[in-house]
Amino acid sequence: MTQATYETGALASVRQRLAAAEADGQTEYECMGRSFAVHDGVFPPTHFQSTGIFTRHLPYPRGGRLLEIGCGAGVTAVTAALEGCREVVASDISEAAVRNTRANAARHGVTGKMSIRQGDLFEVLEPGERFDVIFWNSNFVFVEAEHVFDKAIMLAFCDPGYAAHKRFLDEAPEHLADGGMLLMGFSSQGDGGALEAMLAEHGYGSRRVASVTGQGAGAPRYDILQLLPGAHAPAGA
Repeated sequence: MTQATYETGALASVRQRLAAAEADGQTEYECMGRSFAVHDGVFPPTHFQSTGIFTRHLPYPRGGRLLEIGCGAGVTAVTAALEGCREVVASDISEAAVRNTRANAARHGVTGKMSIRQGDLFEVLEPGERFDVIFWNSNFVFVEAEHVFDKAIMLAFCDPGYAAHKRFLDEAPEHLADGGMLLMGFSSQGDGGALEAMLAEHGYGSRRVASVTGQGAGAPRYDILQLLPGAHAPAGA
């Protein structure tokens, strides 16, 4: 399969599922027996399996601090607070996503344990803020750097030139506590080769914390990768 065919297939899948979510208009999503509101214009976990899979398989640092980059509707971040994290910082570049996360934090009574911020990647943090777990459900679908989308929400799924991935690798280590875990949600719909090359370029090793194939015919695989700054183990070890 050529890169062009791969990109077209991944983009087509995203567009089809996003259109289905908009047509269905589902406003409630259930994960781990809990119900979450899903607002218009926010990444819809109702039609994309990554949120549920990652939320169920993340190693939450009970009694510790967790940062989620790209919180969307807040399903993972609110679950982290409910699963025993002492403090959760949840951020998203989308104002609609931040409002949605705040609504779900209030719904589940964890507003006092959460700091919900609007901004891009690590720019939301204060100097010296460090976390026991940093998690990013990355926008893993690769498109060329010059690609322009008609809808801003497409950037929740696609990363032109993997520029956001590069920034994440550049900036994440300074916000990781001693002994902390740097985690990325990725998928077989992403460009694994490009990610491996980028990890090697930045001096990272990696290992799979969890790997789950989604439900349905032709469903992709979803991986939680632990990224190891300063390590030189082969990616995927």
